[in-house]
Amino acid sequence: MQTRKNGFSLVELLMVLGVMSLLMGMLIPSVGVVRAKAQRMATGHKLRQISLAVATYQSVTGRALAGNNLADCLSRLAEQTGVSEGPLFIFEEDPLVAAIPDSVPPVLIEQDQPGVWAAVEGFADWPLGIVIASGISPLANPSTTPVVWTRGLTAEGVWQDFGQNRAGIYGSEGGFIAFLDGHVEFYRDLAEDGGQLVTSINGQRTADIRDALGPGAMAYDYLGRVF
Repeated sequence: MQTRKNGFSLVELLMVLGVMSLLMGMLIPSVGVVRAKAQRMATGHKLRQISLAVATYQSVTGRALAGNNLADCLSRLAEQTGVSEGPLFIFEEDPLVAAIPDSVPPVLIEQDQPGVWAAVEGFADWPLGIVIASGISPLANPSTTPVVWTRGLTAEGVWQDFGQNRAGIYGSEGGFIAFLDGHVEFYRDLAEDGGQLVTSINGQRTADIRDALGPGAMAYDYLGRVF
């Protein structure tokens, strides 16, 4: 009497493979969503670190962080705080960064000689994901004064979509703003509910980040002066 060999028949094997394919099809998008959320959380944390570094700069020097461009501002920040890491300003989820085959430089600002900090060679080749405020008064309200935000924010309170000259990291979906006290918020449209920001002069609601920065303040991104 012959015994039946153990193992899968062709039909059973095809059924197993079909179930595995279905499960993988459900799992892979979920992994992508989780990864995107993790990257976004990391970016918010990076902006918090930068905003706290700005607050430290003001506390140590008693002056506003101010410069002639983004590299100048970051050099002065690094001089007082040591904050200079490339991954702190260049974000993985930024499509402009994804298009560059090179690895993110570990350091963007370095000390050329004692007391002299400057941008590394090739600094201008990288699309930094931040806009930094220049000239924020040390006396500004910490909880309502923005100091750094993700690239692409317009005066109308929305972020530029992909394909624009200063496209937002998340396109028109929104972006992060970090305040002088270190708290960070993700906004989709600053015009919602009459304005998500507070004017520095009279405390009125506003959608225009320029109104929240204070008189004489400017802002820079990797392309130059934003306003």
